[in-house]
Amino acid sequence: MRVVKRWITWLQLNRERWIYAILLLALAVRAAVLVRYRLSLTLNSDDVGYMHSAIWLLQYGRFTYHSPDEPTAHMMPGITLLLAAVFAVFGWGPWGVMIAKGVMCLFGVAAVYGVYLCGREAWGVTAGLVAALGCALYVPGILTDTLLLTEPPFTASFAWLVYFCMRLARTRRTRYLLAAVGCYLFALFFRPTVALFPLVVLVYLLSHRYPLRTLARHALLGAVVVCLVLAPWWVRNELAFHRFVPLTNGSGDPLLLGTFQGEGYPPGTYQETLNAIKAAHPGISAFNLSIAEQQVAEQRIQAWWQADKRSFLHSYLSVKPEILWDRPFYWKPILRVKQETMRWVQPLLVQAGCLGWILAFLLGWGRRREALFVMITLLYYTALYSVYFAYGRYSLPFMPLMFLGVGAGLWALGRASWHLWHVIRRHLPSPAEGQTGP
Repeated sequence: MRVVKRWITWLQLNRERWIYAILLLALAVRAAVLVRYRLSLTLNSDDVGYMHSAIWLLQYGRFTYHSPDEPTAHMMPGITLLLAAVFAVFGWGPWGVMIAKGVMCLFGVAAVYGVYLCGREAWGVTAGLVAALGCALYVPGILTDTLLLTEPPFTASFAWLVYFCMRLARTRRTRYLLAAVGCYLFALFFRPTVALFPLVVLVYLLSHRYPLRTLARHALLGAVVVCLVLAPWWVRNELAFHRFVPLTNGSGDPLLLGTFQGEGYPPGTYQETLNAIKAAHPGISAFNLSIAEQQVAEQRIQAWWQADKRSFLHSYLSVKPEILWDRPFYWKPILRVKQETMRWVQPLLVQAGCLGWILAFLLGWGRRREALFVMITLLYYTALYSVYFAYGRYSLPFMPLMFLGVGAGLWALGRASWHLWHVIRRHLPSPAEGQTGP
């Protein structure tokens, strides 16, 4: 019995070291999946397109996607530059691709550590460990970390962005501002959907009573850094397309696809609509096709709203968010976990995370602002992706925040229980008071 007590005491005293075991576990699982499936893990879609983009950049010195001769603004250049850096050193043969996949696995491990730091910063080590363990063993996340997609680097950089924002709110130090801006730019170079996230950060900083003068100075510094880093991209787009393209021009297709989700949307199919656009504009470039798709999508949205407001609101406020969160991006079973099992588990994970955030906000005295920060973040991305095409792949980078919600909720529940127990003990009579004299 003494040995067990000593072991438990040792674990409690050294719980901060548990994260290293979780990181090793995360790396080992991802490496095992990568070695087991090797190059067979591929979507034959975006990942292949990103590989071609990187190879063409090395061969021709042009940033392209659909063909080596046509410049693109389909996506931000981060994934192309990352893969090109790996291929430039190791080649783009089987070994080069495997090493690139290994880099993605390392990003997955970095995301695990980032979400741990978020939990430790706001709700303690235990909350961080719960979040890290969930992130390390989330099977769709493990699968995605072995693919050449934007998700692994974006997930890692966004987790660290949230952490540095929390540190900035507490310390107000410029170094944490620059670290947050660096993570923001890194994330932006992979996913332009993070562009408006500084507005969420602004609300969070104001909730911490951030001095307005310091806030203005930091905002100006951050804006200057962002503009300096993005300036080459803006110049390149101006030269290639003769117009100002701040980030990408790839939102037309997902916006159009989103008008075919839900209930009561206008008649027709996506393929019929796309064929009609191409027939009306023979030989249209990919850049102009995206613009045309956006125009048609806006027309369909307006027609949908005018024809049936109820189905429109139901689709965008209920159906699409449900698709986004409750349908996991799990296209191939790995680790003997069936797709049916994951479809059953995914809603439970999301519900547990949401419940945890509610508990953390209601019971987490002194940490409510951090809970509100993450909740607004989740609402921001839910609203953003519901406007476009809702897809489980788009919510995957934010599942670590759901696991963080579980940890934060357990922390808040444990803290409230501890306070309740002490209140009860104060009102209970002591043994001496309970004794009566002769």
